[in-house]
Amino acid sequence: MHIQMELHRYYRGFVMHRISTENKNDRHLRHWATILALILSVVAVGCAGSYGRLQRDPQVTKAFDDNTVNPEYQYFYYGRSNQPYIIVGIDRSYYMKSRVWREVEPNSDQFKEMVYWIWTDILYAPYYDKGAHILDPQGNRVGLWYSHIWWAAIRFSDDNRVEIMPDINGLGDWVK
Repeated sequence: MHIQMELHRYYRGFVMHRISTENKNDRHLRHWATILALILSVVAVGCAGSYGRLQRDPQVTKAFDDNTVNPEYQYFYYGRSNQPYIIVGIDRSYYMKSRVWREVEPNSDQFKEMVYWIWTDILYAPYYDKGAHILDPQGNRVGLWYSHIWWAAIRFSDDNRVEIMPDINGLGDWVK
């Protein structure tokens, strides 16, 4: 009987310990799930901001190649003037204020040279169209893009400012 009581006490202690451990683990799991949900909601809200996108179009490539781009846009380049990485045209109702983007006059000899000498990664994608429309968050065309760089974050602010942050990770350290 004494052994049976000891076994019963041991078994009861084991079960109670297991129950309290499970509750503790459940609390930790719920705690981490709540933190994860909070982080994901913050990220989702941050990503759902006023971002535009690029829409590839061979006609835009042709307009740059033929030096017949829309003269109503303001044009900027990113990179060196003798071999830029990107040339963009932005509707004049928007503005770009940046130290890395420099203005260039469209349909000029300098502009034509910049288009000719645009940076090309011959190992990555030398044959795809470089031209694209820049779309605002509502999908309206507000500019032109010319580059072999495929991606960029295009942010629109409430005061009609456009910030274009190209994905230049593939260009290597020599760009910095």
